[in-house]
Amino acid sequence: MPYTKIFNPFKKSKDMKVVEPQPQPLKHDWFPGLNALRFIAAALVIVMHIHNNQGISGLPQLPAFPVLFKGLYAVSFFFVLSGFLITYLLLKEDSKTGTISIRNFYLRRVFRIWPLYFIVIVAGTFFYWQLVPQLGLKYDDNYSHALAITLYSFFLANVMNSLYHVGGILHVTWSVAVEEQFYLFWAPLSKRFIKKLPLLIAIVSLISLAVNILNTLNVFHYSDGVKQVISTLQFHYMGMGAGFAWLVFHHKSKLLKLKVFSSRFLQLMLTALIIGFFFFYQKTVVGEVLIPLPLGLLFGWLIVNVSVNEKRIFTLEHPVLNYLGKVSYGIYMYHMFVVYAVSFVFAKVPVLQSVPVVYFISFYCLVFIIATGLASLSYYIIELPVLGLNKVFTRKKSDRLVLKAA
Repeated sequence: MPYTKIFNPFKKSKDMKVVEPQPQPLKHDWFPGLNALRFIAAALVIVMHIHNNQGISGLPQLPAFPVLFKGLYAVSFFFVLSGFLITYLLLKEDSKTGTISIRNFYLRRVFRIWPLYFIVIVAGTFFYWQLVPQLGLKYDDNYSHALAITLYSFFLANVMNSLYHVGGILHVTWSVAVEEQFYLFWAPLSKRFIKKLPLLIAIVSLISLAVNILNTLNVFHYSDGVKQVISTLQFHYMGMGAGFAWLVFHHKSKLLKLKVFSSRFLQLMLTALIIGFFFFYQKTVVGEVLIPLPLGLLFGWLIVNVSVNEKRIFTLEHPVLNYLGKVSYGIYMYHMFVVYAVSFVFAKVPVLQSVPVVYFISFYCLVFIIATGLASLSYYIIELPVLGLNKVFTRKKSDRLVLKAA
């Protein structure tokens, strides 16, 4: 008798052997448009630091437009993006090999993250501890150098930078440290609970979100330094990014059928909402309690919509934006050196400030051009060669066994 029941691919039957459908990951690790988003986020951080440094240096500043203070939210976007990409790659590796190599995962992070991080740490500490005193510049060095070296070496820059005033060059390292802390536990837990990853994502995200909200409301009554440390631990944003990665990997078709992806009108509204947030939102305690969850979901939606939705209303794929995104890690890590240098020049040559429009355009453009040039040199001279070593250390286990047998 022919099988006439409605076929349910997820329900086993006594009459037939059902093979559960396997997720169809992207054929490559390239997500269109994400490089552009990466650069835009880095640009928002740089704009904030330029504005703040101009004030500290006694230079003219633009009016206090809200968009000039959105650098921290741009970093939150980085966290969502990081959680998305890392988790997608872990899911893809498990799908292809049946397991996740924690060793190779950590090695990839070492070769990608560590070189620039430690370059900035070494250069920054030398600048503040040696060069600044010799130049007779004011710097409040009220912390133990041994403590600083220890915390920075173990990727606890967020702790160091929250408890002490370390200067802008070193301050940018906090977000890198938080990502490394997340990676430290995320890869092993993902491997252990790969079949229950949505539950793991929900637990990590909700706990982190609850702690951050309670900390914002000062429920714990911690000191300002400790409160600042807790506020840096934005694992909920990385967890939300991981959630979107799981949905794209396992349920891409169903996800993209949702109105927020299929409707051009809703895409337009959500895009306008994100742009409006960055240009008009004014920070308040109530706002900081209410926005993390919807903001993380909006960031996740933006990442998916730009990178995998064929019905997206706009594309960010452009050679220039792709390149700027490719070197954006260097732009982010080195930009404070450039901001300091440009501020120094403009402060020493007052005539450069005489025409406000020319002053502001030239100041911002110089910072971005020089930072991009410096990041480009770093990318080709340091980052790419180091990344090439990654292939040597992360060869498949089978390759190593063949070499050993030979």
